Amino acid sequence: MKRMKTNSYLLPTYFKAIGWFMFVVGALTLSIYLFRGRVLDLLEGSSITTASTVRGLLIGLLFIAFSREKIEDEYITKVRSDSLIWAVIVNTAILIVLSLFVFGGLWSSYISFLNLYTVLVLFIIKFNFALSHLKKQSGNEE
Repeated sequence: MKRMKTNSYLLPTYFKAIGWFMFVVGALTLSIYLFRGRVLDLLEGSSITTASTVRGLLIGLLFIAFSREKIEDEYITKVRSDSLIWAVIVNTAILIVLSLFVFGGLWSSYISFLNLYTVLVLFIIKFNFALSHLKKQSGNEE
């Protein structure tokens, strides 16, 4: 019997570790900018460090989100799909709510900057929560 090929677009499992490293380095760099009060420098993209931080965070999140699990079956594929749909819906709801309360330059800089990351972050949180819930359920059944 042929095994169904799932998610040929996913990265190999080891990319998740690379992604976490890139994300942590990017998040630490972003935290340093925030601590120094140089957020506007970061948002304006005024340095090589800024561009590297933005790329590092995005690539790291992408690697984390779209790396295969050690056991990647049809159910994991369904959980992944459901989590992605949930993340897009929640991100859109957040943007709608923020658009009601945030105006002007603040919207165009801070909110747009955060929007680069929210779908991936929400997806990673939801997917990992669903996986941990699944592991707990399967552990209770045995």
